[in-house]
Amino acid sequence: MRAQIAGLALAALLPARAVAAELPPHGPLKILIVSDEVNPNNLSPAQLTQPGDISATLVKPGTGLNLAPGPDSVLEVSSQCVDEALVALAPPSTYDVLIYFAHKPARGCDNQDRQVELTAAVEALLIGGGGVVVFHHGIYEAAGKEAILQLVGGSASAIEWSVNAGQRVIDVAPGHFVTTNSVEYTGKAMYADPQAGVAAGMYDLFTNVPDERYPALALLTAPGETRTILFASDYATGGAAHVLGYDLKRPGWLGRVVHYQPGEYQPNALDDLNGNNFQVLANAIVHVAPAGGGDTTTGEPGSTGEPGTSGGSDATSTTSGASSGGASDTAPATSGTGDSGPVTSGPAESTGDVTGAGSGGSGGSGGVSGEASSGPSNDGAGGEGCACAARRSGGPAGAWSLAGLAMLGRRRRRA
Repeated sequence: MRAQIAGLALAALLPARAVAAELPPHGPLKILIVSDEVNPNNLSPAQLTQPGDISATLVKPGTGLNLAPGPDSVLEVSSQCVDEALVALAPPSTYDVLIYFAHKPARGCDNQDRQVELTAAVEALLIGGGGVVVFHHGIYEAAGKEAILQLVGGSASAIEWSVNAGQRVIDVAPGHFVTTNSVEYTGKAMYADPQAGVAAGMYDLFTNVPDERYPALALLTAPGETRTILFASDYATGGAAHVLGYDLKRPGWLGRVVHYQPGEYQPNALDDLNGNNFQVLANAIVHVAPAGGGDTTTGEPGSTGEPGTSGGSDATSTTSGASSGGASDTAPATSGTGDSGPVTSGPAESTGDVTGAGSGGSGGSGGVSGEASSGPSNDGAGGEGCACAARRSGGPAGAWSLAGLAMLGRRRRRA
């Protein structure tokens, strides 16, 4: 008995392990999500981040988010039936943040093209002070998305699915709220990307395994913008410097855009509320929100850039203001990811490490550095998304009001 009491007393003195995302106090938020589904890696519903997954996660206890009261504090709308999103974004919009998770150009519920209207609505949100988080395949090219990708500052055109090595997520903006708040790093690496404005230095990192990579990401710039590169990776395909995220502000905007590329594999991206990837997403939501808290980057402001073009690699002109160097003089980690196999054409298989197709559904370039063979689609095959919407109320006990949304593979947070 005495041993049990002593053990309990000792446990009480130990720091408690966090079981949820951690955020500073911030104003109540209304969040709109425009989403769809593609599945080039043939993942199961439990593995793939799908329509409905983001909204279902954001209303769980433990996200750290202060959601506004009401049945529509989190509204998720399919990119293929986007009418309700256009209504929600119509000025004066009551939504603070848009999470853009749409690979496909927007269509109305009548199946008519609505991408021009959606792009104009997103621009109006940014001008009015709202924020945009471009999550995972929201940055991916597709015919008809050119204008919105120019608006949000980037366009990806190739993929790799890495089973064993995944990708290292390197914090190249030390001190920035999105990269710093409650994100736990497990290693360090020397990294530099002068063309993206990232100076050589020792930076903190964590590793996502498995993960989908975007080896070709063009940064699309505009005159007078300020851009801070937040995250990068150093796998070898298409060069050893790859942008995984940025913070973007442009003249005329009261709001801002944050992009974060990792997000294909749901157990990493959403299921683990105590994990780094969800913490980054939560940080990004708070950072771009007009009522949000959290510090801005400690780096120097970026310089003026010129308009970019879609396609190409992520070593294009940028206006990064990322701070350089890390806080350690320890021996540098080795670069690269130690992938065990080449990129193969067609859908990803379960064997080998790196698989994927090289060209996008919009007719982009075929392959990366001659390694990724072109296939019928790239991050553009798979499910058809969901022609519907989901409304979710704020608060841990809020009731869900669904409008036909298929809730596939619902999972609990990992212990």
